[in-house]
Amino acid sequence: MFKRKPKLPAQFDAGERDEAPFAIILGPDELKEGLVRVKEQKWEFVDGKKTKVKASDDGVKIKRSELVEWIKSTPVYQSWATGKLI
Repeated sequence: MFKRKPKLPAQFDAGERDEAPFAIILGPDELKEGLVRVKEQKWEFVDGKKTKVKASDDGVKIKRSELVEWIKSTPVYQSWATGKLI
């Protein structure tokens, strides 16, 4: 979400609305460590309605320089890139 000073809940809401497969978080701790935190976002159909699956973890920390390669290695990206959705 592009804003000068975005609020975190609004960013997550926009990502969920657009069904973004990943949330990439760069907070003060991650910035100091040279890392980003990545949370995979998943949805499922419940009673005919698409709902977000609650994550059981806080995501994974990855070196910022390795972020693109990490995303490309995920099953979510692989299925999207090949057109064979999982």
